[in-house]
Amino acid sequence: MAYSMKLLKSFNNRTDAEVAKSFLESNGIKSFIIADDIGKMYPAASIYWGVKLFVNDKDFELADNLIEESSNDSFN
Repeated sequence: MAYSMKLLKSFNNRTDAEVAKSFLESNGIKSFIIADDIGKMYPAASIYWGVKLFVNDKDFELADNLIEESSNDSFN
């Protein structure tokens, strides 16, 4: 079964993206990260291309609301 994925948010670094991913998964939303940082060997590349967090299209609205409503500065 194919899933349609949608970009939820782009982050400046992998750490913030991983925190947001964990937060979403603790709320039952699967997500994945795409970063062009050469397998975490060149994290500075995130400054140029960002670290992107994707969710299933059907979960997008709930995920977006959870991230927006979060008062945790890691997501901003």
